[in-house]
Amino acid sequence: MRRMSASLAPRLNFASRRTSAQDGSEVTTTHEFLSEFQVVKLSYFFNKFFDSNHDHVIDLKDLSGLNARLGAVSGWGVTDPKYQTMIDANRVFMECLLDQVKMENRDAEGLEQRSWDEALAPRKMKVTSVSLKAWLNMWGRLCKGSAGIDDFPIWVQLIPEVLFNAIVAKEGTSLITRESLKNFYTNFIGLDENEVEKTSTDGFRIISANGDYEVNLDHYKLLFSNFLLGRTIYGPGKYIFGCFDNRDMDEQYKVIFE
Repeated sequence: MRRMSASLAPRLNFASRRTSAQDGSEVTTTHEFLSEFQVVKLSYFFNKFFDSNHDHVIDLKDLSGLNARLGAVSGWGVTDPKYQTMIDANRVFMECLLDQVKMENRDAEGLEQRSWDEALAPRKMKVTSVSLKAWLNMWGRLCKGSAGIDDFPIWVQLIPEVLFNAIVAKEGTSLITRESLKNFYTNFIGLDENEVEKTSTDGFRIISANGDYEVNLDHYKLLFSNFLLGRTIYGPGKYIFGCFDNRDMDEQYKVIFE
């Protein structure tokens, strides 16, 4: 098998922004840079991956549910050092996410409209949770101008590592297989028996390019970047979770003219 590699030069561009009020605060409204399918995927990522207690915001209280579900996939016990490493990584991600949203709120406050006294006055802003709207705005900004996973902040790059390590743990290998993908789809995503066989078989075929590539960590990071950046249903990244519009399994690719 060949190993997939990529050279991705950072080219972040955060120049374009607008602001809108939400719950008394200002947030950048940049999710218009996302396609409709990106909004679907990232909303799922918010609701089903992070919002464990279903209170419509992401915060530190959601981590215990996320850790437990990943623990069920991996088979790690709560005292396993690998489980503790996962807990630490998820906590770092959450803290960085809150800092990112705090920074975006601060940047959107319209400094050009403030007097010197207002600008120099001490300000306290505490962000303890992230709404879906703020989440989509953040990803709109992060995805705009990004070509791959290396263009995202380091804390974003933690996510595919955490997922990959949990998926391969039960088989004790350094590669994702069809069976480990099926285990993840069953125990984390909750696909039923009728769906999981076909989705794991076809999904693994697509993410491995018909077996031409080993699905190692480097390859999985590329898949995760395609999950974030892929604008249509045609792309291997959507099989990170395997639960989106999968008609391309049986349907010929359609050329999209814009």
